[in-house]
Amino acid sequence: ELFEREAKVIANLHHPQIPKYLNYFYIDTQRDRCFYLIRELVWGNSLANWVKKGWHPTEIQVKNMAIQILKILSYLHQLNPPIIHRDIKPENIILQPDGQVFLVDFGAVKDIYRQTISFSGTFVGTIGYMPPEQLQGKAYCASDLYSLGATLLYLLTHRSPDELPQKRMKIDISSCVKISPEFMNWLEVILEPMWEDRFQSATAALNVLCNKSEMIYSASSSVQYSHQKPEGSEVTLKKTSTSLIIDIPSPLGEKAELVLFIFMPFLLFFSYLYCSASSPTDHIILWLLFSLIVTPLFLYILFECFHKTHIKIHQNKFLINWSYWIFSHTITAKTEDIMRVYIDQDFQSSREVITFLCKVGKKTSTFLGECKFGHSMNRIEKEWVIAEIRDFIKQLKPHKKV
Repeated sequence: ELFEREAKVIANLHHPQIPKYLNYFYIDTQRDRCFYLIRELVWGNSLANWVKKGWHPTEIQVKNMAIQILKILSYLHQLNPPIIHRDIKPENIILQPDGQVFLVDFGAVKDIYRQTISFSGTFVGTIGYMPPEQLQGKAYCASDLYSLGATLLYLLTHRSPDELPQKRMKIDISSCVKISPEFMNWLEVILEPMWEDRFQSATAALNVLCNKSEMIYSASSSVQYSHQKPEGSEVTLKKTSTSLIIDIPSPLGEKAELVLFIFMPFLLFFSYLYCSASSPTDHIILWLLFSLIVTPLFLYILFECFHKTHIKIHQNKFLINWSYWIFSHTITAKTEDIMRVYIDQDFQSSREVITFLCKVGKKTSTFLGECKFGHSMNRIEKEWVIAEIRDFIKQLKPHKKV
């Protein structure tokens, strides 16, 4: 199963730094079955072999490799569904003499929508390089970032990450290597034990490493980021010291009205047929067609093309409004009741959504409720919006973790 998974995944990947898939087959023997995967031959040695040969890369060389791997991960994580490698380590990164790297061995991959990510009840990954959540059978895009950070640390120290000294369950990087403060801070974030405290995307990590966005340390010593709006995004965000307002437009924007205009003649023609029908049987048939085809199609257009979301967060309360053409629905709650903000799967639509996990009810009968929105946004937009919301709530309550 693991072998076939790797073959199927590689067959659908198209990136210049991921070896091309050619074919796969198996041969049955008397005692076993042998599997063979045929892929493009990549010239070079793994990072593990380079280190065994005594290679000591400079900080600039390590940064360059990190940038290349982050670009590969950005490609993988932006696929639909996103692909998580789950086993990034020195043995699975090929380095050529000219400095170009390749990511190999996709046998442990997981698309983010799968509910089960372990095989035979065991975790997938390599001790020392996999983050704590993978030991619990969970994996996120930020999990690959931890593995990348551990790999970079191996290049700098020539020691497996699980052999390095720790402080409070976290690798004590400052006692292991001498590197620039900027790169040290970047590694500190990418190697956070809690996945929520790391960069939430490879793109975010890449932007900070390439100085396209900054890391800012607050008085509470927690790391915050200045986030850039994704290129081409139609989402609008207005933030002050006391409020955060987010408007998510309909997926089609101004073209939504055009879709309805095209649909209306079809609806009028169907109404004309219904009124012109002479027999009761024709009326029944047309009514069934209307109920089974026209009505669901109209509702789909209404909810998908005219769906807009308005979020307003203040110090004391927040509001989420969903509007569908002339229809709308609004909920309000206390901002202090927001427990977590994260990306989750909407099981009704099988799409990723932004989720507020909130306390609902009185102290005597409190339970957790979910508010979901943003299904029309791409993953980069979702991560950007979540980062802005988390930063805003932390600004209001520095010690609150969301």
